Amino acid sequence: MIQIGTLLVNFEQREIRQQGRTVRIGARAFDILEVLYRANGGIVSKDAIMDAVWPGVIVEENRLQVHIAALRKMFGEQRELIKTVPGRGYMLVSENRLARAPERHGGIGASGSLPACAATLVGRRDEVAQILGRIEAASVVTLVGAGGIGKTCLAVHVARELRDRFGEPVCFVELAKASSGDAVLEMLASALRLDTSAEYLTQESLAELLAAAPCLLVLDNAEHVIDVVASLVEGLTARNPSLHVLVTSREPLHIWAESVFRLEPLAVPGSGAPADAVLAHSAVELFLCRAKSVAPDCGTDEAAIHLVGEICRRLEGLPLAIELAAARVATLGIDGVASRLDDRLNLLTGGLRSALPRHQTLRATFDWSYALLDANSRMLFRRLGFFAGAFTFDAVCTVATEPDMPIASVIASLSELAAKSLLSVGFCGAIAQYRLTESTRAYAMEKLRDEGELQRIATRHMRYLQDGIEHGKMSIGNAAPGLPPAEARLALDDARAAFEWAFSPGGNAALGVALAGSLAGTLLQASLLHECYERSGRALAALDALPRGSVDTLCEMRLCSAYASTLLHTGGAVRDAGPLWKRVLVLAREARDETFEARALWGAWNTTLASSDIHASFRFATRFQEFAERCGTPAQRILAAEMIAVSLHCFGEHEQARVRLERAVASLMELGPMAPDGIGLAVDPSTFGNGTLARIVWLQGQPERAMQLVEHVVNSIRPDMLEPSLSHVLAVAAVPLALQCGELETASRYLAVLQSQVALNRFAIWQAYGECHAGHLDILTGHAHAGLVKLEPALQRLLSCGFRRVLTPMIAVCAEALARTGRVAEARAKLDEALDYCRAHGEHFFIAELQRVMGVAALEQSRAMQSTGRASSAGQFETEGRAHLRDAIQTAREQHAPMLELRAVLDLASHLLERQEAARAASLLDDVATRVDAGSGAPDIRRLAQLRRSAREAHPSLDAESGRHAMAGGL
Repeated sequence: MIQIGTLLVNFEQREIRQQGRTVRIGARAFDILEVLYRANGGIVSKDAIMDAVWPGVIVEENRLQVHIAALRKMFGEQRELIKTVPGRGYMLVSENRLARAPERHGGIGASGSLPACAATLVGRRDEVAQILGRIEAASVVTLVGAGGIGKTCLAVHVARELRDRFGEPVCFVELAKASSGDAVLEMLASALRLDTSAEYLTQESLAELLAAAPCLLVLDNAEHVIDVVASLVEGLTARNPSLHVLVTSREPLHIWAESVFRLEPLAVPGSGAPADAVLAHSAVELFLCRAKSVAPDCGTDEAAIHLVGEICRRLEGLPLAIELAAARVATLGIDGVASRLDDRLNLLTGGLRSALPRHQTLRATFDWSYALLDANSRMLFRRLGFFAGAFTFDAVCTVATEPDMPIASVIASLSELAAKSLLSVGFCGAIAQYRLTESTRAYAMEKLRDEGELQRIATRHMRYLQDGIEHGKMSIGNAAPGLPPAEARLALDDARAAFEWAFSPGGNAALGVALAGSLAGTLLQASLLHECYERSGRALAALDALPRGSVDTLCEMRLCSAYASTLLHTGGAVRDAGPLWKRVLVLAREARDETFEARALWGAWNTTLASSDIHASFRFATRFQEFAERCGTPAQRILAAEMIAVSLHCFGEHEQARVRLERAVASLMELGPMAPDGIGLAVDPSTFGNGTLARIVWLQGQPERAMQLVEHVVNSIRPDMLEPSLSHVLAVAAVPLALQCGELETASRYLAVLQSQVALNRFAIWQAYGECHAGHLDILTGHAHAGLVKLEPALQRLLSCGFRRVLTPMIAVCAEALARTGRVAEARAKLDEALDYCRAHGEHFFIAELQRVMGVAALEQSRAMQSTGRASSAGQFETEGRAHLRDAIQTAREQHAPMLELRAVLDLASHLLERQEAARAASLLDDVATRVDAGSGAPDIRRLAQLRRSAREAHPSLDAESGRHAMAGGL
């Protein structure tokens, strides 16, 4: 509470008390009292009062007079405390203000009142204790920090602590309006309650006065008169070693007696922190405290808490910005504030009416610092706004300076910006790194626009970034020599910001396309496929709208390749990739670029395989082989052999494919270790070959050997090839084979990794595959309905974007679950559609499985007919079911796929045993048992053993010879 006459006034709580009773007064009158009090005994003009109390509103003077009269009435006998100064305005006179100067060696007047400040200082308890310790040890302590970081409020709380705990007198001097040495002396004298018109008012006389009556001298906001204050404080402390001075400034005084305390922002939570951890940070505590004071019902649910954490993180813990943002919650809500931080300079306004003008808005805070810079430092500061992350001295010289600007001048300006807390300086080893906060950068960019320099500096910045990327200075996956990974990440942040500017309304699309072409490889190297997909797609759309020749052929090929390859992982339409690869192939041949010719042929083959157009895949595999023989590397020739083998496998020629793949894998081992980019393509031939080989080995009846190969493939994934290689291997080989081999625990482990990776990288395609596998796992564990809930929509998403790679087995799993849960018609429709597609496009490798499930569906329909008494129709479906199962067995035999044959045999034998045809069942089971690993623990092998026992138990006299005769008759 502050005493004015007989009244106790709390400006923060807007409360007035007299002799213990609350005094009621109108809001406008209270505002006028506060304006007069803040003038510290000075005259306030009528216009100034009206501007402060009725901002933006035209009011008549008599309204002011009415409220002044109400204040005088409230003071009663002390009504003369408010004086009218004719022609000038009003002033509030403290009754204990001295009318004359003290004797030369007399005591000082009553100490100046401390300004209003929050009763609770959030998150600064440790700082208060540290500063109190500094004050005991040093004559001068300077609180240094950026504008709005809370220096004044911290100084007030330290002063209060000294006054209340130790009885230390405090003299608080607000220097915001000082503009000269004389003005500083007058303000100090005024705070000491001296007659400022006295002739003896000098630094020496004030020093003598302070020596006679020691106190804590607080000099607030000294940065704009820093030289004057430094000289004054040095002189005062030299004459009076017992004097303690606390200074707040955006830069140090740089005097011998000074102890600098640099104030850091409030603590902010990390991204993704749980709600209870978010609440534990001081920046969040401050935001919620201020937000609830204006909007008590503002959301405090978990989602709102995470949004508050994001707001505080983006405001980088700056207390003023946080308080201004919190004040906007009343009108915009937490979500509205969070969504508008990109326009923070316009959003963060409307500070406390009692605050200094430069603390009313975030922009005003920066205006104050900007005005203190010299011309060169202003120029450098605004141009640095284009750096979104950390940057080096080399970057400053390249982007932000003029050719004739001396290096010494650049160094001096950087030092000034750092001293005034506008620029932070850190070190990564021996390399100095500079950085602007996000809010500071927004202000710098605004100034750059105001000066009309935006286009010129943006062009320089983008060319600097492009040059850095092209010369390996911004490699993310493997940082270039001498470039720490952290700096590479920050350089990438810069490139992202530049990209966004290029495609903004005032940007330069041609420069953006060129930067995107250079950036695409960096993003792929860092496994940032989703970002690469979005940025290359956006750049391609812009490229197609530009005049021909706006960018070079290399850039165009890079963009087409990046977009075509990433859309296969991120859920784009597969049909869009084919034309892009053909475009790259044409450009590569025109430019005689063998690297991009290889990429185009591989990409086109991979795209046809993704859409399961096996006929087309043969053509591109053959063309790649011709290219590899003509001018490719040994690794590319091996890859060509693998590509042909995979196409053969998809065509159903498993034996040929296995021989070729085993030969290729052996050749790779002879070739020895290969560098990560040794093949020039986004594929590892060893992983690629062994992954397909594992599936063929399973198809040929060797589950244990297949799982060994799967484990080898997963273990061979290196950190430098983590994504999308890992997700691809898990989705198309590891998880499905583990499920088929009955290794459900292993499948669950692989599936958990897959689901985590695809969520992290936003791989829509592999996410859908993961959901399909999760549904399959549910089905295998006896939860068919729950499994279908996951499997059906995921399968539909894959089909809708044209992605069908190794999708046929999933279609078969889904159809079989539908049939066994009574949805036979839906199952048969899915199977008919899949069979038609496979036959039309040459995808034969799982046709036997589709035929088997057709048989299962027909037999399920037969059972349903029998249960309803329609025996004739049941017989027709039974005959159809048997025929489909026999077709499946025959197809599997022709393709040398004993495991698919076994699965069809098991279903047919089970049906035959139901019909008391044990001899035929036994003959089928005995025959297929010779072509699979009968010692395996896979579910299909165990089921084989069980059915063979059942057949023998039904007909103990059966022998192998009679079984073979029965088999001949059965098929």
